[in-house]
Amino acid sequence: MDATRDTEAGAEWTRASTDDRRPPVQQSVRYLEAVLEYPELEATRFGGGFFPDAVPYTCDGERRVFYWRPVLDAAAPPAGEWSHVCATPYRVQPATGGETVSRALTDDDGRTVVVEGTVGGDSTEAELAASERPAVSVERVGDDAAVVAVAGDRHRVERGERRELPLDERRVDLADGEEVAVTPVLSVRYPGERTFYHPAVDATYRLFPSFGLDLDDAPRALDVTPGPSVSEDGVAAALGVDRDARPYAERVLWQAFVHTAFGDDAAPTLAQFPDGQLALWPGE
Repeated sequence: MDATRDTEAGAEWTRASTDDRRPPVQQSVRYLEAVLEYPELEATRFGGGFFPDAVPYTCDGERRVFYWRPVLDAAAPPAGEWSHVCATPYRVQPATGGETVSRALTDDDGRTVVVEGTVGGDSTEAELAASERPAVSVERVGDDAAVVAVAGDRHRVERGERRELPLDERRVDLADGEEVAVTPVLSVRYPGERTFYHPAVDATYRLFPSFGLDLDDAPRALDVTPGPSVSEDGVAAALGVDRDARPYAERVLWQAFVHTAFGDDAAPTLAQFPDGQLALWPGE
């Protein structure tokens, strides 16, 4: 699928079939977000992602959360068995009915924690000398509310609600050997049921909505200059995409699509699933 772009032709792409490709995940499921922050710590790591992994928005009356980059673990159960999905800055974890799961709220075996962050976006982090594993689990996610256990205490988060739950003060050892007192805060948001979009588990493609584009009618050579400053409006005009006709929040996905596809001199490969969703393999 790899191709080298003819620099005199502007931006180019190649076409692939989806006949032998696993279709993306598209599952209506209860969706919960949880972020554990240590606001007193000084950040030692800063996120470098330009586009968020997850974009929530509504399209044609469907409330979506769209993950364009793969984040699901290969061991995730089949989407049809999911009871709910819990997303944190470090993992997206589906669970089956009745399953209680301790969420991945820290990284590096508990030695990296979030100072300030969001689900699917950039986070600032701090490194610790010893593992930090707060006792937090999701006990239940129902139609009306979710129940989260923090150090044995249960807290109800109503659908449409966001709650901040301070944990007990504790002392942690920083990477430089200093010991400091911190009071972590668990932020839980339960928007309710969403249609969860994601590339097929273990797939190598990036997933995007159709943007109203039909690849059968799209030109293979575009009169735009590829590279870090590629014009998002120019690519839309060349491909015949009417951005004004699309949901406003979908523009973030369009930006990610354009810069992933045409942000360097290697021609990408595109394919389109029967429902219109686009698969993108960046050029190499």
